[in-house]
Amino acid sequence: MADSMRDRLERLKNSNPDFNFEPRKEEKLITPEALYMRKVEKAIQVVESLRNKMHSGTDQYLSLFHELKIAEAEFVAMIDDPETKFMDLPDLFLSRIENTKKKLLTKKF
Repeated sequence: MADSMRDRLERLKNSNPDFNFEPRKEEKLITPEALYMRKVEKAIQVVESLRNKMHSGTDQYLSLFHELKIAEAEFVAMIDDPETKFMDLPDLFLSRIENTKKKLLTKKF
């Protein structure tokens, strides 16, 4: 009688205790581009979060405005870094940076 695939796998698993059915996790390389992208994404999230808090009608408008100006300055400093010209960044990421930069320049929220 022919064994089913499941029976064969069970026998194989029981015969070899080191046999593991879990797939290997792929190790991602940490590149300068990946680190830069994470930092910029974090800066964009901080700016957007502060804008949303300001427009929610809170009493802390002036302190949030000050924090927003600091966060915007940090974002601009990150994207104006001369080393970024040599990085291979995805087009989608670059367009997101440009959209955020345009919002800062036109002061549209």
